[in-house]
Amino acid sequence: MKRWRFVSFDDGFKDNFACLIGCITAGTEIEGFLFSEIEVDGFDVTSKIVSLVESSKFKKQLKCIFLSGLTFAGFNVADVQEINKKTGIPVVVIMRKKPDFNKIINALRNLNNYERRMELMKKAGKVSKISNIYVQVCGCNLDEAKRFIEYSKYKGKIPEGLRIAHLVASAIIHGESKKRA
Repeated sequence: MKRWRFVSFDDGFKDNFACLIGCITAGTEIEGFLFSEIEVDGFDVTSKIVSLVESSKFKKQLKCIFLSGLTFAGFNVADVQEINKKTGIPVVVIMRKKPDFNKIINALRNLNNYERRMELMKKAGKVSKISNIYVQVCGCNLDEAKRFIEYSKYKGKIPEGLRIAHLVASAIIHGESKKRA
């Protein structure tokens, strides 16, 4: 069986600096990294993810793009439909806890372009539960998303690439890796 490749994106940010890390894995084996800076509370995470994926030597081999939630660098909201459309690769948003949309809406109201951010959140679609995590999918169905997640897990409940991307991003921001809360 051919090994499935994935790219998993997470961020790290402090003050006005934010980084976006993509971890490329074959199953659970790390094969490379992608890096970009993104704006805190901006609107560039979608274009940065698309650009990184499109320019990656692994692009043709990628089965799925995993995102650690919908928001990066505060409330820089990813447009999963746009990422899927421009890359042609399924997108699976991974969340450890079910999102509290009332809390998110209240936080978004404090930012410029509140309506645009809300529209992006709504476009991501229904939140579903797979095993003991929550997901939103675009470009695949829940059964396919479940297979991608299961194939990409090593320890724990999330894809290994997301765990590693988080460690790298936190090391860039804090000078050392920190465990996810």
